[in-house]
Amino acid sequence: MTGNPFFSLQDKHFLVTGASSGIGLCICRSIVASGGKITGTARRGNLLSEMVRELGENNASFIEADLALDEGIDKIAGEVEDIDGLVYAAGISKMSPLKFIKRQNLEEVMNINYFSMVLLLAQLVRQKKIKKNNHSSIVLISSVAQQVGTKSSLLYTGSKGAMSAAGRVIANELSSQKIRVNTIEPGMVQTAMASEMEDVLSSETVEKDKQKYPLGYGTPEDVANAAVFLLSDASRWMTGQSLTLDGGRYKLLD
Repeated sequence: MTGNPFFSLQDKHFLVTGASSGIGLCICRSIVASGGKITGTARRGNLLSEMVRELGENNASFIEADLALDEGIDKIAGEVEDIDGLVYAAGISKMSPLKFIKRQNLEEVMNINYFSMVLLLAQLVRQKKIKKNNHSSIVLISSVAQQVGTKSSLLYTGSKGAMSAAGRVIANELSSQKIRVNTIEPGMVQTAMASEMEDVLSSETVEKDKQKYPLGYGTPEDVANAAVFLLSDASRWMTGQSLTLDGGRYKLLD
């Protein structure tokens, strides 16, 4: 029995940001496992080198760059070869009550989670690096946080809300070029970023939150599987959509 070819990423090449760890690294692995090739980008070149060694030089390459800087965005857009799409998985999280938020905090989170995403896509489109056909796909990793109003998450939630809204606009603009754009909005996923958030909250608060997930907290693989689906031709009739992955957190419980 052969697999469904629509789920295959054979002969496709994707750019993945945030590729050195967490969800981004897992997405790189899943793309290669599905037959595709990746160019990963992040700030930590040593971790990107490890990623290439793991996945194989025939399947993976990397561009060491800082998305927080215009020079980093220019470097990525200038060096990456033509791609069949990309996954924007770079992101940071910072918990803070409203009364303690300062402009510096807003700029730090918005810069990576939103501004750099828009500026990188603008560069790639301007330089015609994304193939214009029915098989090209852009996936933005947002968060279910932007659908709710969790206390102290204003910085992160605001940036992800901007990303999700922008995704619909970009999908509209790129539809004439047959480039699809969809967003994944995960709930709590067990990553180093999640662990950092747990350090801010009490263990009691974290345990109570876990109990609200009927299917438990997610894993990076759960998000990677959804990303592969959205990159593949199996989702060729989807664009401008947001896919919620939250283990039933906000739908099944009162």
